[in-house]
Amino acid sequence: MRIRLSTASLTALSLLLCAILFSMSGVGGAQAAENLPPGYKFFASERLALIKQRGTLIVGVKTDYPPFGMLNSSGEPEGFEHDLAADIAGRLEVKLSKVSVTGSNRLQKLQEGVIDIVLATTGDTAERRQIVTMIEPNYYASGVTLFMPPQENAKDWADTRGKKVCASQGSYYNRIMQQRYLLDLQMYNSARDAKLAVRDGRCIGYLFDNTAIMNDLTKPEWKGYKAPLPPALVTPWAIAIAAKEHGSDFEKILGDIVADWHRTGFLIEKEKAWNIPPSKFLVETQEIWQKKDAEGKPFCERGIDGNWNAECRNKVLLTSTDVSGLAKLGLKLNEYTGINLTLIYDQFDRTQFLLGLAATLLLTVICILGSLSFGVFGAVCAESGIPLLAPLAKASCELARMTPPLPSMYVVLFGVGSICGFSLPAMAVVVWCLCVYTGAGVMTALLEAAATYRIRQPEFHLRFFNVRKLAWLSSGSVTAALINVSKATMMASAFAVPELLSVTTSIITERGNVGVMMNALLLTYLLIIFCVVRLLRHLEQLVRERRQRPRSDSPVSPVEEENT
Repeated sequence: MRIRLSTASLTALSLLLCAILFSMSGVGGAQAAENLPPGYKFFASERLALIKQRGTLIVGVKTDYPPFGMLNSSGEPEGFEHDLAADIAGRLEVKLSKVSVTGSNRLQKLQEGVIDIVLATTGDTAERRQIVTMIEPNYYASGVTLFMPPQENAKDWADTRGKKVCASQGSYYNRIMQQRYLLDLQMYNSARDAKLAVRDGRCIGYLFDNTAIMNDLTKPEWKGYKAPLPPALVTPWAIAIAAKEHGSDFEKILGDIVADWHRTGFLIEKEKAWNIPPSKFLVETQEIWQKKDAEGKPFCERGIDGNWNAECRNKVLLTSTDVSGLAKLGLKLNEYTGINLTLIYDQFDRTQFLLGLAATLLLTVICILGSLSFGVFGAVCAESGIPLLAPLAKASCELARMTPPLPSMYVVLFGVGSICGFSLPAMAVVVWCLCVYTGAGVMTALLEAAATYRIRQPEFHLRFFNVRKLAWLSSGSVTAALINVSKATMMASAFAVPELLSVTTSIITERGNVGVMMNALLLTYLLIIFCVVRLLRHLEQLVRERRQRPRSDSPVSPVEEENT
């Protein structure tokens, strides 16, 4: 017997099933809220009702992380995040009660119900979102940098490769930073011990959170110390509430409060009030949240699913369901395969990669043309027979061939620049050194070709007007030299020239997708070198075909010249 159910009956059963799932507590409640259909309303929060009933908001804050949370001279808790907690309580029209928490127990106290919210430098990560509800938008961000003594001159993370770096045991970023930059980490039990090791010269710097380091730099005992490297592994901070509050009006109210902080500049004002160095995150986030659409309405608004539009959310934590177009395809590929092709679907990464590609192609073209020019000019000078000029050209060629381009770049950029008292442009130095080195190889090939040509035509001397006569004899060696200089353009990344390797390293620093980006870099370079080889081989073939034609000024036949 078949049971026929009407559409109304099916709808009623579906709603009943949703109600049963929705009534489950804990993480189940959070998962149900995530799957609510478009147009749903935030459900009434039991926790918010409890806060209103008791008339007090209990907030977990830090008291050991100045200036975000600390004890003043009277033993009273205060700080940047304490001001934020007070503002939330004021908006909810309740009193504020603070509970001191640490990095190890803050989420545990939240899950146990001891506190209502956590406002304690809590990084917003995918792993933490599995156990608590993170409020969007984020209210601050921090990264990892190096606390360094005055005498250290590192300007980029690439300068730290293979160097001894002090670190605190148990920090989540130790392994990641060690793998990315090949750091030789020296582990210490406390931050104090690590900083003293830096003072004693046992390492070039202390790897730690940039917000804490900035506070240390304000202390008299560390006068002259610095943190010159840009923060890596930047992680936004978020207010945390219980997992079952996901989709509740409590989550919505807190999210709206943080959004208002960004729109009004409240966070930047508090940052200044506590003498915290300006945060790039706050400036960029405020610009986004103060934007207006074509109708003059706020650009950042909640959609029918209750979430803020994707452009205003933390891009690191977006899923394929939050976006469309290339971003959707890219995130789906990452979710199913782990292949994170940000250079395809992320506009910023894609733009940076294309700019790096353009810089590499420009560098390749300039180096090829420059090497040919240096080689031809040097060979003509060496064949000129002019006293001093000819031997000087030959000696310069030998010196250039024996000096690798990378040491030459360091000597010219840092040695000559410091002696002369001015800074030389890195791009020009890289081009000059590569052209001189490769040009010496081209010059040698032309001189050998001229010597071969003189076996049958003793009166021949290389001049600018007859270089074409040697083109077919020297084409093989010249082509090989030009292919090598195309590969050598990668050296430019060591001097902050924004070519492909430098850009790829920057993307890896932000995204952590080492395998994907290095393979993309390899394939891109292979394609560039393949195109260069094909082009040069094609030109070489044209030269040989042209040489096969009978010429009145040739002393011997093409076949005889080939044998010679």
